[in-house]
Amino acid sequence: MRIAGYFLIILIPLLIILGNFHFLILNFNFYQNLYQKTGVYQTFADREIVNWATDNLFGYFRGKNELDHIFFSKQAILHLADVKNLLQFESGLFYLSAVATAVISTIFVVKKQYKRLTSSFFTSSIVTIFAICLLAFGLIWDFEPIFTKFHILLFKNELWLFPAHDNLVKLFPQQFFILFANSLAVNIIVTCAVIALISAVFVKKRLK
Repeated sequence: MRIAGYFLIILIPLLIILGNFHFLILNFNFYQNLYQKTGVYQTFADREIVNWATDNLFGYFRGKNELDHIFFSKQAILHLADVKNLLQFESGLFYLSAVATAVISTIFVVKKQYKRLTSSFFTSSIVTIFAICLLAFGLIWDFEPIFTKFHILLFKNELWLFPAHDNLVKLFPQQFFILFANSLAVNIIVTCAVIALISAVFVKKRLK
């Protein structure tokens, strides 16, 4: 059971991070909020152009339609195909970690190893909070180098290097990604804090 506990400590941060990312990445209302904050709506002639392009992009990522060849450039379409593959991998990894976490947690419950289960959730949540805080500090300190290294790590080509006039850059300026990363970090920290608090309360009650 000790090994299973270690697996949980690895799986839970992965589940929390991917779960929050999964919630935000295709959240239309969230994107509209970021568009307002970053002035994206003012960049285009009509607000509906932005909403329509976003809907078209989300539909593409969900496999419901192709990208519009008029709004999105050839380079953008090629790059977004790479992004779609990454999102499919992320989705698979998220569901795999969710199933694995559920199975291991069930085993702990069946064997009545409640303290070890809650300790695993508490430890992994605290570790995740510290890791996200460190990463957030790095992003605040110097966002662009980390953003660049992130793309170099994930993409095997330079299709992500766009001219400033490309519609994809106008739709998603650097400030959009900064605000997205900030929101993701806050959501992860809040999720971890809730899990840690519930775990701590449960352990305290079990010790009485």
